[in-house]
Amino acid sequence: MLEHAAKLRWHLDIVDQPAVHAWALALYRAGERHPETVTDYFPHGAVRAWWPELAEQLKRHAGDERGHAALYTRAIERLGEPVHDVDERDVFNHAIRAHTPISWAIHDGDGRDVIRLKVAHFLAHAHHLEKRVMRSLDYHVEACALRRRDHVLSVVERVHADEARHVRTTHDALIALTTEIERRVIVEMHERAEAAATSAFSARQTRTFLARLGSRVPFARRLVYAASAFVMEQSGG
Repeated sequence: MLEHAAKLRWHLDIVDQPAVHAWALALYRAGERHPETVTDYFPHGAVRAWWPELAEQLKRHAGDERGHAALYTRAIERLGEPVHDVDERDVFNHAIRAHTPISWAIHDGDGRDVIRLKVAHFLAHAHHLEKRVMRSLDYHVEACALRRRDHVLSVVERVHADEARHVRTTHDALIALTTEIERRVIVEMHERAEAAATSAFSARQTRTFLARLGSRVPFARRLVYAASAFVMEQSGG
C-alpha cells in the first residue's frame, strides 16, 4: 500500500504540470518508437516460414507500437506542449538492452533452431519490457483519472489495454517456442536485465525531474524523491 501511494503521488505530481506531463508522455512515446530505429525487433519476416501465426502476431505488435507513438504525439499536442524526441539514454528499451548480455539479431545463414532461440530471447525481452510499461501505466491511468485529464486518460487506457495483451501474447509465444529448461534460463536472464534497467532508468528520470521540473513540488516530497533516486542508484542499477 505504501509503494502504491508513493508511486501514485509521483504520477500525480507529473500530471499536475502540463510541461512535466508532456515530458513523461515523451518518454512513453520514445519506447513505442524504438522498434522503428532498430532492425532486430519484431522479426516477422524471419519466422514466417516456420511459425506463420507468430509472424502475424509480431507484425500486429509492431503496428500497435506505431499506433501508440501517434497517440502519444497527439496527447502531448493536446497539452499545448511541443513534441520532442528524447536522448537514447531516456529510452527504456536502451536501458534494458544495456543490461542484456546477448543479442537476438537474426543473420543470413542462421538455421531454424538458432532463429527459434533468438526469437525466444526477443520475446522474453519484450515480455518483461511490456510488463514494466504496463505497471507504470497502472499509476498513470489512475493519476489521469483523478485529475480529470480525460484526453490523456483515453490514450493511456488504450495503450494499457494493448500492453496487457502484449504481456500475454509474448508469454504464450515464448512457451510455445521453448522447452521448460530453455525457458527458465532465458527468463532469468531477462528478469535480471529488466530489474537492473528499472533501477538505473528510474533513478535517472527522478534526477531529471528534480533538476528541470521539480521546483513546483513541495520541498518534503523533493527530498523523498531524491532519497529514492539515491537508493535506486545504490542498488546496482
